[in-house]
Order: sequence, then C-alpha cells, then structure tokens
Amino acid sequence: MYRISRRFISSLFLFTTLLSPLLSQERWAGPVFLDEFIFDRMEIYAIGWSEKGAFSYGVLTPGEKGSSTWQWYILDLIEDEFLYSSPRWTMIEGQTPGELWDLHPEWYSQLVRFHITPLSEYESGGQTFVQGADSYRMAYTLDRSESGTYPEGMTKDIRIDLYRNQDTAKTVYTYKPGSAENKVEDLILKGYVLSPYEKRTALVALEKIANPEGPPQWVYRVIGAHLTIGFSRVQLGGSHLAEAVLNGHYYVSRLLLSEGADPDSVDSRGYSAILLAARLGHWSILSLLLESGASVSSRDDRGRTALHYAVESGNSQLVSALLNRGADPDLKDFEGQSPRIMAGLMGNPSVMAAFP
Repeated sequence: MYRISRRFISSLFLFTTLLSPLLSQERWAGPVFLDEFIFDRMEIYAIGWSEKGAFSYGVLTPGEKGSSTWQWYILDLIEDEFLYSSPRWTMIEGQTPGELWDLHPEWYSQLVRFHITPLSEYESGGQTFVQGADSYRMAYTLDRSESGTYPEGMTKDIRIDLYRNQDTAKTVYTYKPGSAENKVEDLILKGYVLSPYEKRTALVALEKIANPEGPPQWVYRVIGAHLTIGFSRVQLGGSHLAEAVLNGHYYVSRLLLSEGADPDSVDSRGYSAILLAARLGHWSILSLLLESGASVSSRDDRGRTALHYAVESGNSQLVSALLNRGADPDLKDFEGQSPRIMAGLMGNPSVMAAFP
C-alpha cells in the first residue's frame, strides 16, 4: 500500500509539473495588432519574443467572399531561419486572429517549446526610431535591371542597412533573387518591433514577388538586427564580446565566440569578459567563456577575481569549474578576503565542499 501511494503521489506531482506551464498559458494574451504595418489588405500581428532572439508573429491575408487566412510563425532572428510555421487557417467573416487563437490552445505548446513570452507591451513604429541615447534609421538599395519580360526593371540584389546616429551603419539583410518564379519587383520597408530583452529589433519589409503566370504577390520579410553589435563605433570602447557580456547577451556572446572572438576580450576599463560576467552574475555566459578557454586570473578594482564573485553568489558548480581551471582559492582581494575565507564566512556547505 505504501509503495502504491508513493508511486501515485510521484505520478501526480510529475503530471502537475508538466501540465502547469500549459495551464498558465491560458492567461496569455493572443496576437497583438500592429496597425503601423497595414499594407493594402494584409496585416501583421506580433505575438511574442524569446530571450535568445526568436520572434513570433502572424500574417492575416484576405481571401474570397469576405474570408481571411491566418498563418503564424516563430523566426530565429539571429540565425535567420524559421523555427515553426503553422498551418494556414481560413477564418469566417468577422472573426479575428485573437478569437481564432482562443480556439486553439495547442498553439501555446509551440510558444512554450521555443520559450516565447507573449507581448503585453512593446514598442513598434516606422523606419526611424530611438532607443536610449541612440537613434536608428533603416534604408535599402535595389540593384535593378530591365529585360523584355520585365521592362520596368527587375531587382537583382537587395540590401537593407541600419544606421545608428546617422553616421555608422551595418548591413542587416542581403538577398539575391533566384529563379524567375522568385524574382522581386520591389521592396517596401514598413517598420520595426523592438525586443523587450536584448537590444534587438525585428525589421518588417514587404517584397513584391513577380509571377509570370499571374499578378505579383506581396509577402512579408522579417529581419533581425542587433542595435549595438556590428557597428563601427562600439559602446563603452570595448570589444564586441565585452559589450555582449555587459548587456547579458548569452546568444550573441556564444555567436561571437564561435566566430573566433578572443575570450579574454576587455572593456574600456580593462576588465576581462569573464570578470564582467562574474561581477554581473551572468553565469551562463561565464560558463561559455570557460569553455572557450578564458583566463580566470584577471582582477577588478577591488582586487577580486571571478572566483570571489562565484563564491559570493553561492554557485557551487561554477566555483568548482573555476577551481578546475586554475583559479587561486587563496588570492586575497584588497580587503584581505580570499575565496576560501569568503566561503567559510558564508557557511554554504556546497560551496565549501568545492574547495580542495
């Protein structure tokens, strides 16, 4: 009887643990209408963001006899690839995407799967915007050529640039149309949606795709851009990696390290990336830096190392990782405190057990 009861309780706990996140999604809002992006009769809806740069949105397209079709997506704005594309749904006249969303609770499982937080408040607008002390402007160029089939000119190359403070720019999107069926006649920049997490934005554009057998088709193009990384002027005068660490950008840090960034990069004060991560408590980024071979011996203006901050945080796993990489457990800061002494004063058994 005892074993049966314990098994039942364990099963009930597991079921409740797995189900509770999905049940909580019933309180989430559905798609949010962005009226800035209406074009002709197409409409785009923002749904939400993940902390690692994924953006979820839906597109409403008019159909025949008053009907409309709805399709929604999850797009990785860093890798520029779709993580999820829903089936296309036909809505009855007068039905809204929000009402359709409420009829499909299974859609929430995709948001949970990709860690999407639905938007309740967000910032969106046109082709120019301001964040903090920086202003941003979008611009695009089309390389066009005429032909007998397309006498008004056909786009050969598209480039979208993002300008910061009018003087520094980076290219965030380039595209070379392929076959004749995918030729682009025109492009219109519509605006942006700012991420509530990193300094990142989703740029929204419309492409006019030529169709030799019928009228052209307008399709949405959503492009991701980081608002600091990649510009010629780097905030705080440090490296791109140091800036990513300062802002807590795990995904960007991982990308830069995979592209060969020096894990011992410093900011304008000379603080190393691993020290910045430790001071700010960005432990997942600190783990990335350790995996990339970052030095663990750098010190800040208090004489502290990353090990001091890991001990102070009570993170025994990182304390062990730093010790295994050669961090000095007896190096004293300018107040005479070593990581080993700090661990003893704090009385955390798991942290104390990490020391040899």
